[in-house]
Amino acid sequence: MSLTYFQDTLISISPQLTTPGLGTLVEVAANDGFRTTDYTLIVVAGNLGGNTVTVRLDGSLDGTVFAPIIGNQTISTTDPAVFSVSGRPVKWIRPNFVSASGGTPTVNFQVAAA
Repeated sequence: MSLTYFQDTLISISPQLTTPGLGTLVEVAANDGFRTTDYTLIVVAGNLGGNTVTVRLDGSLDGTVFAPIIGNQTISTTDPAVFSVSGRPVKWIRPNFVSASGGTPTVNFQVAAA
């Protein structure tokens, strides 16, 4: 996991996933240190072989109970896919590789919070 912090933006790059599962958990608000409400999820899927993957970005206020802040997105290409949402203040975010329609795909997540 790679986490970069700029004065107004956090960037996280999760390790590659080869099965459905969770990407890196990132704290995106900390007292008066920083807070974010806008999120970008970049996904690069590989080894699709005609199949698809479904991904989403989850957010949480307490780090325990998560809900989608970017709902399920189905990807059928190996081109980078970009999804964004604004005005969703949460304390934690995590990308989620929800499912694969078949084969042995890979998923790489990049997340930005501002």
